[in-house]
Amino acid sequence: MALKNQLELSFMMKKAIIYLHGFNSASLNLAGELLTSKEKLLVLQQYCEQKDIVFYTPNVDYRDFEGIVEDMLFQWNQYLDQSYDVLFMGSSMGGFTSEYLAMKTGCKAIMINPAITPSELLPQFIGVTENYETGQPYQWAQNNCEQYKPYEQALASSSLRIDRTILLDMADELIDAENTLRVYGEKANVVSYSGGSHGFEHIEQALPVIDKLIFN
Repeated sequence: MALKNQLELSFMMKKAIIYLHGFNSASLNLAGELLTSKEKLLVLQQYCEQKDIVFYTPNVDYRDFEGIVEDMLFQWNQYLDQSYDVLFMGSSMGGFTSEYLAMKTGCKAIMINPAITPSELLPQFIGVTENYETGQPYQWAQNNCEQYKPYEQALASSSLRIDRTILLDMADELIDAENTLRVYGEKANVVSYSGGSHGFEHIEQALPVIDKLIFN
């Protein structure tokens, strides 16, 4: 009976997704409108509208990871005060960020083709001068990569139970999907799809997984 009541309470609670885009990307254009040309965002927006879920999709600057964490924890607290059940979701660097935020809050995380060690992945982008989605100018440098080492170490050494689900396209051209399976195979729920790309091409197929995580 207690379990039944708990499940009913979980289903009845207001729901919110905090979604974080990947490196050198965006969720919103310069006018603050959702980039619905990106399939992931369009599908998730439509799903959230149908299910009456708040879909929070800020643009973030990965040059200041500490600032991102502070901002997202503030937003999480705002939702908490309004009795929302929050789930963190993100793609690539957004996946890494979601995992870290899940560790800090105890919320669930859905990590889409996640970055595992940003300090090793991101140096290849040193010299980037503008945001791919918005065209806004900025500089990506070595120190921006180095900032991630303590966060990687915190995740690697944490003894906390993190409720994480990974959505993985096996043909990811940027991050080695087989390595992701090796790293997370025993400590996360990994749902993999043949083919695809780093942008993740199976969001429609993944909706039942997402729905179950939100409402169970």
